[in-house]
Amino acid sequence: MKNKGLYIKLGQAIANQGTLFPRAYQVRFPKLYDDASFDEWYRIDNVLKTSLGEDYQDRYFESIETTPCASASIAQVHRGVLKPEWGGAKVAIKVQHDYIDKQIVVDLMVYRLMSRVYQQLFDIPMTMFTKYVSEQMITETDFIHEMGNSKRLEEFIANDKQLNVNVYVPKTYPEITTRKVLVAEWIDGISLTSKEKLLQENYNLTTIMKQYLKLFGRQIFEYGFIHSDPHPGNLLARFDEKGKQQLVILDHGLYITLSNEFRLQYCNLWRYIFSLNNQGIEQIGKSWGINSVEVFATLVQLKPVLIKPESAAEARQDTRDAYDLLRDFIGDEGKFPGELPFLSRTMRMIQNLNQTFGSPVNRINLLTKESVNALLDEKLTFSDFWDVLKIKLTLSLSGFVFYMIRFRQWLYGDRFGEGRGFEDYVEIYMQNTAKSLGLEWI
Repeated sequence: MKNKGLYIKLGQAIANQGTLFPRAYQVRFPKLYDDASFDEWYRIDNVLKTSLGEDYQDRYFESIETTPCASASIAQVHRGVLKPEWGGAKVAIKVQHDYIDKQIVVDLMVYRLMSRVYQQLFDIPMTMFTKYVSEQMITETDFIHEMGNSKRLEEFIANDKQLNVNVYVPKTYPEITTRKVLVAEWIDGISLTSKEKLLQENYNLTTIMKQYLKLFGRQIFEYGFIHSDPHPGNLLARFDEKGKQQLVILDHGLYITLSNEFRLQYCNLWRYIFSLNNQGIEQIGKSWGINSVEVFATLVQLKPVLIKPESAAEARQDTRDAYDLLRDFIGDEGKFPGELPFLSRTMRMIQNLNQTFGSPVNRINLLTKESVNALLDEKLTFSDFWDVLKIKLTLSLSGFVFYMIRFRQWLYGDRFGEGRGFEDYVEIYMQNTAKSLGLEWI
């Protein structure tokens, strides 16, 4: 909290690991989603004056609350009301911390330096990620770019006839948005960080997770345009004007765009993993410069995979340490897609939220169905359809196991996270899978 900037991002990354950390971590670190230390009003006022003009209050706002309602790594948010000539609406005014421009440069220098040190000391290919990650972090600080992301997602949603869930992207005001100030529609809702409050207000957690997974499944497998910071602090639940439960997506600063070639490869990868097509997994893995098929498959879907007995035995008998295994995971750094770590990060956030909510939905099945639906829009051969049939049979079995676990949760009255849900069993299995390969699952 004292270091601010990217250190807040690091704290959020720890929060994203959910139940893997002790209870004290689970309570403390989620505060960094939207409850980080905030800047005094005079500093925020200076940023607003520099960005919108000395007379910004008289020109644009009927009122502004000087106490922020939320603060995180890049900016803090203040409530305001626009003047009647600007529509008179309640708005959220997102103002960048005045130190970000300078601090992010230093933070990224430290990040690149430490990556280089790790690479030299342990011979692990770390620096291959740093350029892409640094570019994404810099882009996140440009609120005009963030506004463009939100509008693009809004267009995808509006034109998607297969998106049959109630999701919403808040309206933005381009006339009063700059690189450091973003003005958007104010949304009254409950953050998904507040599970108990959601339950008290009669929100259905299953509905929330279905909306969340459907939208992100479409982003990943169909749009190729993905919100890469979907932690619960960036998601709100509310009841719309018709009284229907709606999921609101906030904070559109960090997105990745997939090429059509990569998107189809990623769809096929899920297909190959679910149809147990090791040859297909290996083919895609090698095209991305990856050697270890088993570890690769586990990381992609965040689900247990079938490990060849000889592979597990070799890993246990191997006298090399985990650094050697990680180093050998990537064979050709030049081929490794920079988007993949961000995709894995997004998947981890999705898994963590489902686990926190008590695993009300079968995440693996829902995402796999979206990957199959995206492939069905392409030209497929007869063997491809045979793979689809095998996947559907596997999904049926997975669904049966899921509902057996849900029945047990219902039977013991702990449907919302007090007892073990589907994700908890997946987590345990994955830990055992990782150990069989000589790694600790983190």
